[in-house]
Amino acid sequence: MTITSTAGLSAILRQAPAISPSLTCREALRVQFQHPESKCIVVRSSSNEPVGLIMCERFFLKATGRMGIDQFYNEPVSKLMNRSPLTADISASPESLWAEAMQRPEAMRQDCIIVTDNGRIAGILHPAELLR
Repeated sequence: MTITSTAGLSAILRQAPAISPSLTCREALRVQFQHPESKCIVVRSSSNEPVGLIMCERFFLKATGRMGIDQFYNEPVSKLMNRSPLTADISASPESLWAEAMQRPEAMRQDCIIVTDNGRIAGILHPAELLR
């Protein structure tokens, strides 16, 4: 296992859809279906700062779960997002970010990491992409 370090985070950064926390879960599902390649949706403020994260697979399972679909559809996405996702500045070292990602609870270790540049969303990456 080798951790990416020469090119830094910018070389492995991906884009993900970003939405407002006031969107309903129905609207968030629509965004998810418009971006089937994305594993997550970043929830952002009006100034493009991250305020939460939705992991698409987990979100879809909640949408089709035991909560009534009508109730789920009308809930604001802010109620179901992860309010404290792992975020890192684009200048962070891949090694320290990997260590931080592996300190998360087991169920969240493979959740996307939001990368920021001067506090604004630059993109996301998957923890496995830190390994090369």
